[in-house]
This record gives sequence, structure tokens and C-alpha cells, in this order.
Amino acid sequence: VIQRFDWEKMANGLWTVLLSSFVLAQCQVKVMTPSWLVKEFSQNHGRIMGSTATFGAPFYGERVWGRLVYGRSAKNHHCTEDDYEIPPLSLMKAGESGYNKIRLINIVMVRRGNCSFTHKVRIAQDTKDAHAVIIIDREDSDFTAESLANIIVADDGYGDGIHIPSVLISKEDGRRLIEAVERPQVQVVVELAWDLPTDQVVTMDMWMSSASIESNKFLKEFAPKRRVLNEVMIFNPHYAVFSMEKGNPEVYSGVCLGNEPRFCAEDPDGAGTVTGEEVLMEDARQLCIHDRTKVKRSSLEDLMSGKHLVEYAAKYWDYMEKFLDRCPLDGTGSAKFGIECSEKVMREVQIDPTEIEECVRRRKETILQHELDNPAWSPRAIRINGWRYSGMLEADLVVRAVCSGFIHMPAECNQLYQQRDVFRPYVVQKAGVSLGELFGWLLATIALGFVCMLLYKRYLKKEMRTTLREEVMLEVQAQMGEYAQLRGA
Repeated sequence: VIQRFDWEKMANGLWTVLLSSFVLAQCQVKVMTPSWLVKEFSQNHGRIMGSTATFGAPFYGERVWGRLVYGRSAKNHHCTEDDYEIPPLSLMKAGESGYNKIRLINIVMVRRGNCSFTHKVRIAQDTKDAHAVIIIDREDSDFTAESLANIIVADDGYGDGIHIPSVLISKEDGRRLIEAVERPQVQVVVELAWDLPTDQVVTMDMWMSSASIESNKFLKEFAPKRRVLNEVMIFNPHYAVFSMEKGNPEVYSGVCLGNEPRFCAEDPDGAGTVTGEEVLMEDARQLCIHDRTKVKRSSLEDLMSGKHLVEYAAKYWDYMEKFLDRCPLDGTGSAKFGIECSEKVMREVQIDPTEIEECVRRRKETILQHELDNPAWSPRAIRINGWRYSGMLEADLVVRAVCSGFIHMPAECNQLYQQRDVFRPYVVQKAGVSLGELFGWLLATIALGFVCMLLYKRYLKKEMRTTLREEVMLEVQAQMGEYAQLRGA
């Protein structure tokens, strides 16, 4: 893969990528009605191809219908809330109770320009009731529908709050859609789909850095799901390695292996103590762990039927779940990112550190050369069945994409996620106490309190009886004492 960055376009969130082996994350927009508009796109059977943004949450595994809406920009290219208005949501009466229900999702169209993609999509999501956004290229753009296939719609760094999908399409396709939507009494309905290449076994490749907090957080959340998919999915880890031109050693000192510019990695903590060279060594250790601990999960019957060989490295995932928690970048002593802490974690998950260090010693240059020769379009990237994944780096969303890559979805996928409500923004399910669990704990607390009150009530009754009995006995004894004295007189 050769990356070509146009820095002027990158400032607007566009990355141009020349590809030799990756299939880009394209959304298929299919016009469903009206029929005359379908005929205008008859060359592609009503389909419009678009480039999916790297932020937000595409409807993986779904085929979602929606109505297109468009409001002409007053002056700010759809960059502010008051710049445009869209028609109200179409409603229908559903059920005997007659409650209102949205019939189709709301797909808002906006024009590219003047502000970042993430800003436009956030305005549509937060203020225009958008369930998805189609961004139409600028009128002065040179991109065609074909060349947009090589475009990455990048996040500007503020895409975390976006939970709906967005797609960039060509100005020609967009112009026809706008003209149709603006006709009176015409409702344009389209289908959104993200069709991955399918196979009997899904292959997932992930590029990362061993020092990346974001990547390690994802792997920790993804590990339980990977265990469920251990017989049906191939996982190939890759690490971001680059080289530099030979020159002033001060430029690449601490960033590259052995102070030579052949193998280099990003410095994860700037002025901190962890170096790019330490990151490269940990990258090599993790690749050795994966290679040395993976075991065959495919049966002979599967292999005979033509399925790919599936291997699963359980101890690699055990290690990755713990590594950056035990060995943070800002740690101290033996609890800091580096070989000493790495070996402690290996022993904790029952990996032989001696075997791994021998692998690193003998093969580190071969390993790093392989990573250098096989980069991705980004230092943090995922490819599924050769298809570039786009969207939030969230375990649940990636699993949805993985499961949509099977020819026949296996039972394992049914355990991992529930059908998504396309009318609601995608919300990441974080580990925590659910409403049901909270209600259960509340009932248990009330029940425990009730039992404690009963026990306390019984205790009080017993104490009162004892106290009354003692008082009565004292009174009787006192009266008997007076009586005895009278008899003696």
C-alpha cells in the first residue's frame, strides 16, 4: 500500500490513498423510489457508491431504508444549526393506540465545504434529527464517483460524539438526488448497506502500536468476543513500523532500533521515558507471543471442505488484556512499560518468557521487516476479509462488521450482539450495572432491610419481656421482704 497525503485536503478531512491490496469501505446507497429516479441511475441498477467516514457507526449487517431530506444552505455550507432547515419527520399512525412512529430513518444531505466533515455531521445529528448523513462533494471538486473510491473521509479529532453513519458521494450523483428531493410531492427513498466480502471464515487484520492506549483499550474489550469466535475467525495482528532517511542520528535517536533508521516507531509519550525503540521491542515480543501460542482450531472436515485454517492464540489475548494496565507508560520501576514488566505479565498468564525472548533475539529483524513491508492506510487500522473497516473503534461495532462477513452467520454471532435500533444513535455499551441489575440490587437491599427490621423487632420484644420479668421479680421480692419483716415483728 502506498499512501499519498494531500495536506490541503487533509486539513478538510480528506485523505487520498492509492491501493494495491485493500478494498475500501464503501457504502452502497440504492435508490428505491421514485421509479424515474431509479432509471437515472440505471447504469448501476439504482446504486450510488460512497466513501464511508472513519467516525460514527455504520449499519453493519443491516439494510436500512430511509427518506432523503435536504435544506438549502443560507450561507454557511451546512456548518451551523441556523444555516438550513429540513422538512419535519414523516409520521404514521401505528397500532390501535394510534401512537406516532417514524416510518423511515431520516437521511440528511449536506454539502462539503467550509468546515470539517465531523462538524457537519454533528450539526445534523444533534439538531436535525438525522439518523444518517450523506455528504455531497463540492461543485468545484475534481473527484468523480470512481475516484472517490480512493478517498478516506477522516476524523478531525472531534468525532467521538458522533454515533450515526455518514457517507461522501460525488457531486454528479448528489446533484441528481437534490433535484429529485426538491420536487414538490416527491419523497426519495433509498437503502443504505455496507456489504463486506463474505467467506466461510472471516479474516480480521489489525494494525496498532503496543504502546497505543486506544488500541490496547479496544483489544481488552474485544478479547472476550474473540474467545467466542475462536473457531470461526482468523485474527492477524500487525504493528506500525516505518523507516527514516539516514542522516543526523539525533533525529532518530531513541525512535529507531539501534539508532539506525531502518526500523522506527512513534514515541508514545513525547518527553517521557519510553522510547520508540522500546515500543519496537514490545511489538516484536507481542508478535512472538501470538506466533508461539496459537493453536489450530479447524477440524479436518473443515479443511477438507475448503475452509481456511483457523488458529487461536488464547495466551496472547490473556497477555493483551493485562499488559498496558500492568505496564503503563507512566509507570515506575518494574511496573513500567518495558521488558521487565512484560516478563512479569507473561509469567502471570503462563507464557514462558525465555522462549519469547529467544524468538525476539533470533527473529526481531525479520518480524519488523515484515511489518515495514505490509503497512496499512493508518497506524491504527482494521481490515475484514480484505475490506477496510470504517467507523468507531468499538468492540461491539467491529463484531457486527465481522459477523456480516460470513457467508452463513455462525451461532457464535448470535451470542455477541443484539439487533440494532436504527432509529436511535448507536450508543456504546460500557461495562457497568444495567437497569435490571440496579433494580435487582435495590429489591435485594429492601428485602434485607425488611428482614433486619423483623429480626430487630423480635430482639426488642425479647428484651422487653426479659426486662419486664426482671422488674416483676424485683417488685415481688421487695414485697415479700416487707411481709417477712412484718411477720417477725
